[in-house]
Amino acid sequence: MYKRTSFLLRISTTERRRAQRLARRMGVSENRLYSDLIREGRLPMREQMAYFEKLRSLHVPASDGLALLDRARAVDPDPADAIGPRGKR
Repeated sequence: MYKRTSFLLRISTTERRRAQRLARRMGVSENRLYSDLIREGRLPMREQMAYFEKLRSLHVPASDGLALLDRARAVDPDPADAIGPRGKR
């Protein structure tokens, strides 16, 4: 179980009002909205950026990465992942 703690968030009044309106329209609490935005939005993106920066700092040749991909088993894609008339996208 996660331990819940408090954290003071300093944002402008205008931004807070926007968030409050959006939370009401979505039918969630303001706290839930902020939590969802952090979990699903910018935080994961920033973590991915930091991860890729670390990978770049290792200076691994692209040929090594491609060689690793060549070792992967060939599997047909799931039809639901197709883009086009048959796919769901």
